[in-house]
Order: sequence, then structure tokens, then C-alpha cells
Amino acid sequence: MSGFKKISSAIVAVFIVCFLVFSCSVYFQIRQNINDETSSALNQVQEMLKANMSASDIKAVAEQSPHLSVSRFTGRLSAPANFHSDNQPIYLPIHENQYLVVRAYDTAELVQNMNLFWLVAGLFFTTLSLLLFTLKVAVKQRLKPLNQLGDALQQLVDGKSTDKFEDSDIKEVKRVIGQFQRLQQSLQIKERQLVNTDKKLALLQEQERSYLAQELHDNVGQLLTTIKAHAYILVNSKEPSVLNLSANKVQVMSQQISDAIRHLTAHLHPLVLDRVSLQQSLERLVFEQELALPNTQWQVSINLNKYSEEHERDIHIYRFVQEAVNNVVKHAEASKVWVHIHGNEYELNISIRDNGQGFDAHVVESIGMSSMHSRARCIGASCSVKSQINEGVNVQLSLRLHEAGSLCQANVA
Repeated sequence: MSGFKKISSAIVAVFIVCFLVFSCSVYFQIRQNINDETSSALNQVQEMLKANMSASDIKAVAEQSPHLSVSRFTGRLSAPANFHSDNQPIYLPIHENQYLVVRAYDTAELVQNMNLFWLVAGLFFTTLSLLLFTLKVAVKQRLKPLNQLGDALQQLVDGKSTDKFEDSDIKEVKRVIGQFQRLQQSLQIKERQLVNTDKKLALLQEQERSYLAQELHDNVGQLLTTIKAHAYILVNSKEPSVLNLSANKVQVMSQQISDAIRHLTAHLHPLVLDRVSLQQSLERLVFEQELALPNTQWQVSINLNKYSEEHERDIHIYRFVQEAVNNVVKHAEASKVWVHIHGNEYELNISIRDNGQGFDAHVVESIGMSSMHSRARCIGASCSVKSQINEGVNVQLSLRLHEAGSLCQANVA
């Protein structure tokens, strides 16, 4: 049922109830008024009878009254002729066994009042019809922006957008349309951000593949080729010095291959998390980065003794810290670095700050920074990256563990 039908049905129902109550009240009031007027007229006749007025005079007065009727009666009465009660006929003796009967006559008065009642009822129904017609036109006109809003929502579901809305003078409708337009703009911005993120993730994936291919080809591949050559020498040469040299080369290169494989494995997945706690993994990660910057002063505080670990979430946290610290090592050129990581059963807070060269705001949209924001969203955390040129970078992550959402259902690395 449409909004207009619901409103009009309610109005008609209320009107009918009110009209029935009004009709009953008016009817009983009319009957009471007629009874009072006819009773008064009969009492007047009774008074004239007591005053010994002649029957002809009483007849003349009664015939002029709209509330009385006069007729003749011939016969005997069962009650005395002068007997009278309220609204009962009055018998005036004329001759023997002949009487003049004066009765209450309410037909003319009732017809007059009912004519007035039906006139009022007609006026009421005409007003109701005009009201419903006006309401229909007004509702149809006022609901036009809402119908357009419904069409716009359907277009939004289909991936389209629209700005075509009728101007409305209803404050609430304007407010709803304004909120929809802001929602539409927000969704368009989010969609563009998702497209950019997909492009960056695709680029990052290609960079990862390129990096792995280059490492395997340039490092592991070349070492294996060299080992293959020395293995040939070991099989075919009989010179002790040559055999000894080739064996040593094979041993050294095997260790180099082992180190390269370990490095690539750590790059693909933090295996250290499978063996030790998150705190120990982060301490080892930061310590390795400290070794990479021996001339930089590090202030490190990591306390996760009461933190409740969860493997998939911890992978995101580890990668977040790894990305932030790597950015310091690669780009900051800082003399001081502050790393504060504290967590308990209720929350986790991470702050990584440096006094390096900083960067412009647009760098926040780089692949690394996008990855940090994405990981923060995956674990339901809030992330902020603030920077100013020559004043360093401040990376913060705050996670409420009891409000954290489910992890992203995706492969993590």
C-alpha cells in the first residue's frame, strides 16, 4: 500500500468515526429540542383550557402552531376528557361524544432539522473529498523527490550515479537527499581508492615476482651453475689441489645458497613467528635494523608480556612494524629512532618515530604506506602516519582487542 493510501485511509476512518459520533449527538439533541417544544406547546393549550377559553379559540391558536395538529374525534373516551400527560393528546369536548383533539406534531420540525443536518453532512463530505484530492496532489508532488531518491539508490546498487533530484521545500526530504549525495560521493571516493589500491597491489605483486625471479636467477642460479662446474671438476679431475679448491668452493657456495634461500623465505613469510613469540620476533627484527644503522641512536621499548597472541593477527602486526622500520632504515637518514610497542589483554599500541628528513603528504599513498593502512584495517586497528619535511615521521597503530574485527580472509605474508 502506498503512503497516500495509508494516509487517506486513516483520514477517512477518523472522519467516519467522528461523523457517526456527531450524527448521533445531533439526532438526540434534535429529538430533545422537538420534545421540549411540543411539550411546551401542549402545556400552553392546557393553560388555555384551564382559563376556560372556548374550543374554537383554542383551535385557532393550535392550528397556527407548527408543533401542534388539530383533528376531530367522535366516540366515547376511556379516560376523562381533561386527562393529560406529557406529549399526550388533549381532548376538548365540543358536543356530546364529539371532541377536538390537539396532538403534538413534530414532523415539520424534524424535517426542517434533518434538512439542516443533511446540508451539514454534505458540506462535510464535500470538504473531505476536496481534502483528499488536495492531499493526493500534495503528497504526489512532495513524494516525487523520494521516488527519485529510490531510483537513485537502485542506480547506486547497479554501480551508477545520479544528481537529478527535484528541489523540495520539505526540510526532512532535503536532509535525506543531502545525506544520500554525501554517501554517494563517499562511495565514489572509496571506489577510486579501491581501484588505486588494486593497481598498487598488482604492481607490488609484479615487483615481488620480479624480485624473486632476479634473486633466483642472479644469485641462486649463478651459484648453482658454478657449483655444477666445480662438481664436474670433482668428478673428472685427479689433481689433489684442484679437488681441494673445488670442494671448498662448493662448500662456500652451498652456504651462500642456504643463506639466500633463508633470506627469500623470510621475505615471503616471517618464519620466526612460527617458533618464538611476537615480542621476541619484533625484538629480533628491530635489533637487525639497529645493526644496519650503527650510527643511529635507537630507543626501543617492547612490552607484550600480557598480550594475547593470535597467529594471523600477529603476522599483520609483524609486517606493519617491519615496513615502518624498513622505511626508517632506507629513507629517513635519522640520527634518532624511537620504537615503542606495548600491549595487554585489552589493547595494543605501536609508535615508531624518527627525526629524519620526512616526506611530503603524497608519499603516504605509496605502496608501502598503503600496505600498512591495509594491514591495520585487516585487524580492525586505526593507523596514522604523520610527517613533515626535515622533522621526521611518526607512525602509530592503535588496536582495541575486544573490539577488533575478524582478520582478512586472505593469504598473509
